[in-house]
Amino acid sequence: MPHLTISVDRDRCLAAGQCTFLAPETFDIDDEMKVVVLDGGDTDDAVRAAAEACPNHVITVSTTEDPPS
Repeated sequence: MPHLTISVDRDRCLAAGQCTFLAPETFDIDDEMKVVVLDGGDTDDAVRAAAEACPNHVITVSTTEDPPS
């Protein structure tokens, strides 16, 4: 079953907050004013929209396949 892999470039994060608005169960801003990835719960579409909305393009979302069991 495919799942999303999310990575962020915290060094370039501006803490604009669009990601936390569009996918609040997946993204948060920490005490350093940088994006962090949470356990999730948002839809894949919401996570992708949040990544696309990032003004500094620091969020990368890819789809990976789980290995067969």
